[in-house]
Amino acid sequence: MRVKFKSLILVAGMLALGATSSFAQSPEVTGALKALEADRLGSAREALEKAATSSPSAENQFYLGYYYLRLASAEDEGSVKIAEYLDKAKAAFDKGVADDAKSKFPLNKVGQAGVLLGQGKLAEATALIDQVLADTKSRDEDVLWRAAEVYTLFTKKGQANDPGKAITLIDQIAGLKKKKDRPEYQIVKGDAYLIKNEGGPAISAYEEALRLQQDTQMAALAYTRMGRVWKRGKNYSSTQTSYNDAIKADEKFAPVYWEFAELWLFAGNYKNAAENLDKYIQYSEESPDVILRYVKFAFLAQQYQKVVDALAKIEGKVNDPDLPRIKGWSLTELGQYEQGAQNLETLLKSNPKKVYADDYRYLGIDYRELKQDSLAIMNFEKAAAAGDTVFNNYEEIAKIRQAQKRYLDAAKAYDQSIAWKDKRPDKRPTYADFYRKGIAYYQHISSAKDTTVVPEAVESFARMGTMADSTVKANTQLTPEQKESLQGFVVMTPLWQARSNRLFTDRAKALPYYEQYIAVADTAKNQKELIEAYQYQAYYEFLVTKDNDKGKDYMRKILALDPENAEANRILNPPAPAVAPKKGAAKPKTAGAKASSAPAKN
Repeated sequence: MRVKFKSLILVAGMLALGATSSFAQSPEVTGALKALEADRLGSAREALEKAATSSPSAENQFYLGYYYLRLASAEDEGSVKIAEYLDKAKAAFDKGVADDAKSKFPLNKVGQAGVLLGQGKLAEATALIDQVLADTKSRDEDVLWRAAEVYTLFTKKGQANDPGKAITLIDQIAGLKKKKDRPEYQIVKGDAYLIKNEGGPAISAYEEALRLQQDTQMAALAYTRMGRVWKRGKNYSSTQTSYNDAIKADEKFAPVYWEFAELWLFAGNYKNAAENLDKYIQYSEESPDVILRYVKFAFLAQQYQKVVDALAKIEGKVNDPDLPRIKGWSLTELGQYEQGAQNLETLLKSNPKKVYADDYRYLGIDYRELKQDSLAIMNFEKAAAAGDTVFNNYEEIAKIRQAQKRYLDAAKAYDQSIAWKDKRPDKRPTYADFYRKGIAYYQHISSAKDTTVVPEAVESFARMGTMADSTVKANTQLTPEQKESLQGFVVMTPLWQARSNRLFTDRAKALPYYEQYIAVADTAKNQKELIEAYQYQAYYEFLVTKDNDKGKDYMRKILALDPENAEANRILNPPAPAVAPKKGAAKPKTAGAKASSAPAKN
């Protein structure tokens, strides 16, 4: 359910990419960058903003801009926060360039190029980076590193990257006479190979980072990156091993718990996902930025109460248009339908141009549970019209119409439900869909005495039987119980077709279907239904062919199944006629007594 937020978890942890520099740093900046690596976003922002304000040097402006550049790279695809963070990053980099009249700190221009990449402007970014490289004669280790890094930051639609150039720039560092062997360089190189989907070279780069590392946090980062490569290759056993190695290296490295939670979420193990998510919060921090990311992940992990509780902590502290939506959806999932509807109605009124099919679907569920059928149907219809590919809104409409006894509308909605499924390879219609559709038509025929839709009912039941039979024949893994259940639908097909035809004055229309049913029914399992079929045949003979003997034969078959059957006994064993009193005999003394009526004709 929730496709919109899924891309967020695919980039979670991207904030921790190594943020040290050869330029001299104040202790506050160094601590902030370590916090950034560990996803302690609030602490990092506070320290970097303070440094940029109290000492507005070109260097401090770069690291503030770098912080926002990382946030932009980790945002969900299509999020309005991307533009907000890129604007803040640009403002810092621009100020850094303006404050650096002698161009002693060229990294702000690299940062400006990073903003352009986040905006999808590859050509402009490349031109700017090339200019910085020319100005520094490609001999500045930090420029080469940071330029390579920004080429790997942005991977979503509408953004730009160049992993090939990133690898080239990192390799150029090795040719410098004065250089440092930093694990951060190998992390960037591994990320570039991962963008290129070259797992082997990526693992090699991360292993080299592991060899070069000199602190536990970098070791944890390298192992986490290796796990990401294994996950991309669907080697989930090695993925878990790498993540566990990261935890052994530094159990307080928060990003690995985020990655682990995402892995368990993918596997459908919501309990383990939630446990790792809680550890992520424990080892990062409860800043509004971190909680915001936590909320979106917790929703995907179906931890709806955690979502609502976490949202209460940041209400009024962050400006994210998705939060009212997530809250409304979560309240609905928790069964708090009235509050869920209120949240979503407020959301739709505040931003009517940005509405998703999910919004209408959840509103439909809210109103359905609140017994406000018209509002429920209206919202389910809007969800379907908006292209909901996850939830079958038509089926919900059909159920409501059926409960309202608007059977023809229900049948039409079931037909739409089948058409909706028919367009989706993962949600193909089944025999049960045609059964529900057929029953709705049958209920309409019976209640409205409308025979115009009998062909639709007959066709629906025919499709039901055919599909059930095909399922039995095509699936060799069915249990005996499953086979018996499916075969039951096959057997009942002609019975429902017969029932759908009973209203016709021409009794011959239903007769062949009852005959087909008798031929396949089981006398032990289908006794009640067989009696119905034999009775119809009997009265067909009594009333249409006038062959009373043949009709009585069918009644005898009923007695063979049910010796106490009142109707069959009345026909075959009528009570003896009352004897008329002899002439002159005394009349019965019972007051008001009358002679018994004549027996019913056979």
